[in-house]
Amino acid sequence: MSYHLIAYFAIFLPAVILIYQLTPQKFRWLVLLSADYIFFWLISGKLILYLLFATIITHYIGIWLENVSLTAEGSAKQITKKKRRVLAFGILINLAVLVVLKYFNFFGQNISSLMNVLSINWEYKTIHFMVPIGISYYTLQTISYMTDVYRGTLKAEKNIVKIALYLSFFPQIMEGPISRFHETAESLYEGKSIEFENIKFGYQRIIYGLFKKIVVADRIAPVVIKVFGNYTEYDGSIIVFAVICFTLQLYMEFSGCMDIIMGSGQIFGVKLPENFRQPFFAKDASDFWHRWHITLGTWFKDYIFYPVSLAKPVKNFAKKVKNRFGRNVSKFVAPFAALFCVWSCNGLWHGPYWTYIFYGMYYFVLIFLENVLEEPVSKLTAKLHINREGRGYRIFRLCKLLVIVNIGEMFFRAESVGAGFIMLKNMFMNFHIHKLTYKFFDLGMDQYDSVVALIGILVVLAVDIMHEKNISLRDIIAKWALPIRWVFWYAAIMFVVIFGAYGAGYTVVDMIYAGY
Repeated sequence: MSYHLIAYFAIFLPAVILIYQLTPQKFRWLVLLSADYIFFWLISGKLILYLLFATIITHYIGIWLENVSLTAEGSAKQITKKKRRVLAFGILINLAVLVVLKYFNFFGQNISSLMNVLSINWEYKTIHFMVPIGISYYTLQTISYMTDVYRGTLKAEKNIVKIALYLSFFPQIMEGPISRFHETAESLYEGKSIEFENIKFGYQRIIYGLFKKIVVADRIAPVVIKVFGNYTEYDGSIIVFAVICFTLQLYMEFSGCMDIIMGSGQIFGVKLPENFRQPFFAKDASDFWHRWHITLGTWFKDYIFYPVSLAKPVKNFAKKVKNRFGRNVSKFVAPFAALFCVWSCNGLWHGPYWTYIFYGMYYFVLIFLENVLEEPVSKLTAKLHINREGRGYRIFRLCKLLVIVNIGEMFFRAESVGAGFIMLKNMFMNFHIHKLTYKFFDLGMDQYDSVVALIGILVVLAVDIMHEKNISLRDIIAKWALPIRWVFWYAAIMFVVIFGAYGAGYTVVDMIYAGY
């Protein structure tokens, strides 16, 4: 059951809302937990056992960590060491499940390939694992909970129900956002009554999410599938078009699904953390990742970047570099080590493919170079009297960002790293714009699809511009007269119903980020 299908937003979600509201407040947590596990069972079947296992382990590790602090004897240093061992044990158990299910074959196949290169005859036989949807998301949430208890920023939760609700909330189990325990656990458990305002604003956001997903993203998906699947047959101009289409598809789909998820949470009075903030208005690659998949980025920052930066081996190495090369070089040691770990994990988090690892390394190099060059570029622009906030420089900055992002997404979507380089070569060495013009309607979209998709993209662009200027479209609409508001929202619903890419002639497009 996907969030953009009618079974979710028109049947499952309303049924949960109705049962939840009719149930006495003290038992509403049971309705939500039942809905969570029914939803998970519908998408992953018996693999629900992995979620149960993660919940139990996380709960008891949290209590164990707190008990070590309260009952352990010895110095503060000894107690910290004991807690560190308990934390490492909890993290390793949850990570081991994820790594075995998702990455075991990847490592096995690559070790086998390396053996063959070394003339060692060993062939790895693939093991077919069934991977529960959402495991990459809820595993990160288990780690954040246990780490926060270890750090003392969070008290261990004695009620396992709250842990279960936190890890399994059905709107976010498939695609996130990756929340922290203190952000959602209490609101999920307390069972507030559903208010009309929450239903109204929640379903408004769901409608907007459906608009992005099935009107825009799913309509341009055939172009992406066709060109990326047969990239050797197409001219560079067509590849450029397909790459742009994929970037748009990914943004419209992922942000659209986030809108559906956020709207679903809002209905129950649960404020989930935002995952997007107009990423294409970013200043550079680093800022782009502060605006795209925000909760994944903040998770990596809090649980990988800072710990690696402050680790003793990194500090000691930075001192050695400082003594030999000076402070101007040593100040980049910690960021280099931390960024490398962050982007290695970011690439692998998306899946067991070299394209994702390359994608992570691509952004690691770019963001590290941005850090290194920031001071020299600032001095150069100041010397040349270039206004970095002026319109000309901002246009240059936007063009640079779009090139960086689209090339990155091309490698992300390519069949292999080699395929990505072939596509990149064709974009520069075999580019003939006239081939795109006469083959445009043979790529998977006809004139009707193109017009609808373009209108949808312009609508989303206009809304993003308003949000970037801190203008809330929903607040503006809320001030309109009631009849006008009803006409607007009914028109929006009918637009999605009429122009959505579904039914005869369209292939259902699965949610991309649900597969990570």
